[in-house]
Amino acid sequence: MQKGGTLRAGHYFLAVEGLAMLRDFLADPAGLQPRADEVASVVAAMERFPQSLAIPVVRYDVEAGYTRWAPRYDGPNPAIETEEPVFEELIGRLGRPGTALDAACGTGRHSALLTEAGWHVTGIDSTPAMLDLARQKVPGATFRPGRLDAIPLDDASVDLVVCGLALTHVEALAPVLAEFARVLRPGGHVVTTDMHPVVCATGGMAVFPSGEEGMEIHYVPNLLHEVGEYVTALVDAGLNIEACLEPKITEAFITAFPSFAVLPEATRQAFLGLPYLLIWQAIKR
Repeated sequence: MQKGGTLRAGHYFLAVEGLAMLRDFLADPAGLQPRADEVASVVAAMERFPQSLAIPVVRYDVEAGYTRWAPRYDGPNPAIETEEPVFEELIGRLGRPGTALDAACGTGRHSALLTEAGWHVTGIDSTPAMLDLARQKVPGATFRPGRLDAIPLDDASVDLVVCGLALTHVEALAPVLAEFARVLRPGGHVVTTDMHPVVCATGGMAVFPSGEEGMEIHYVPNLLHEVGEYVTALVDAGLNIEACLEPKITEAFITAFPSFAVLPEATRQAFLGLPYLLIWQAIKR
């Protein structure tokens, strides 16, 4: 854990206004004036609430952050709420269940869905607090410590590898996807879900509630992996891409943005319709 300084709410509001203006500066030049007027009002009132609000920011590494997040990880969590219906649909298309690896299994939410669908599941995670919750949630699955770049399974031992919202935290995709391919049997599938690079490029982090009173922002950094990096890593690992899905930020999600209560139209203009998640399905050659 390390303190990340203090975020002033007014500066965040200006960032939202700037993104809103950037997205439409040529398509709708007339629409820039309302945003400019709001920028002027935010700056003029920077010493008054809510612009003056100073929010401590705390940054965590992956294990420390997810240890703290574990009891509250499953929700409310807009990324999970967006991801799970798409994940379930993809898994439902795979046909007859077999053996599955839930890589970076977290609380076991994917393991639970797979077990209910008839898969025999092994889950791995590097965070003991997450594994403890997964064992409680899915007693019919097997859970063990493990890293994504050194999976403790034999070659060609599973029919399916899933990985949910975790690759954004790894330094390099290639070693991880090579491990996924190694443990897969020929004809086996990989399904991964992740934060979209557009989200990461515009400041999106894995922000989580602290579980304590007071206003602080706690987060684990999301690392930016471009779409091309995923494609290269998948192909080099011997995986043929079958689907690439990019669920977008919807109106229902917009209302959850911290800026919405103060700047609803700017928040819509900044974020509505941007790609939110990046979901891949691939098969081993």
